[in-house]
Amino acid sequence: MGFASRSREITRRLVEASVVLMRHDDHALLLRRRPDDRSFAHKWCLPGGRIERGESPKETAIREAEEETGIAPLIEEFLGPRRITIVQRALDFHIHTFLGSAPHRRVILSDEHVDARWVSREEARLAEAMLPSGLAGEVTSEL
Repeated sequence: MGFASRSREITRRLVEASVVLMRHDDHALLLRRRPDDRSFAHKWCLPGGRIERGESPKETAIREAEEETGIAPLIEEFLGPRRITIVQRALDFHIHTFLGSAPHRRVILSDEHVDARWVSREEARLAEAMLPSGLAGEVTSEL
């Protein structure tokens, strides 16, 4: 009595996105996702989003930051790519991460988020359990 082994290959959809780690006075801006967000409910994240056709990753980071926070960051450098996989939704996020400075700390939240906080390096370390994979280390290394 044997069982036929079935190999089920899951096709994941690749999502290209950009985020910006915005700093102001040794603090970084984190945004908290809405409870009904399908991928990152209740998670703290950096401002950012999907790259639109014809847009560079840097342009996306600036546009998304301004849409989500009302702040247009000055991009200082590219920190590198990061990959996040959401198994339940068969998504692979390829995220371009930029470092930028914010000209002020006044945040005007979009409806995608429920909270915004400027956090110190220590606060980012303490919040590690509430951040998507690898984000706390990225924040603390740049503060």
